[in-house]
Amino acid sequence: MSTPKESPKESPEESEEFPRSPEEARVDIELTRQELGDTAQALAHKLNVPARAKEQAQQRAAQVKGQAQQRATQVKGQLKHGTAKATEIVRGNPVPFIVSGAVVAVAVGGVITWKVRH
Repeated sequence: MSTPKESPKESPEESEEFPRSPEEARVDIELTRQELGDTAQALAHKLNVPARAKEQAQQRAAQVKGQAQQRATQVKGQLKHGTAKATEIVRGNPVPFIVSGAVVAVAVGGVITWKVRH
């Protein structure tokens, strides 16, 4: 039994990917050099563990800082709203707050007087 002959492989000149002119070859070589350079840089970056760890730490710190600023803004807004609401309540019915203030003033005065005498 005979096996079918394999078709001969295309020579580089016949390949569609092979540059057809010296100028195309130069362009192809330059592109290949750029790709190789990019690949080498990416590989060097992956192998530089301390630099990657530092980079990740900086990214995490920036993320935490952003979250903290966002939370601070939220708290300020809530505090402002709470203060406005408390002011509104006091203005709506000031008598209980005046009485409470007077009681506290009398209590503080009594404690000071007692401390001075004893």
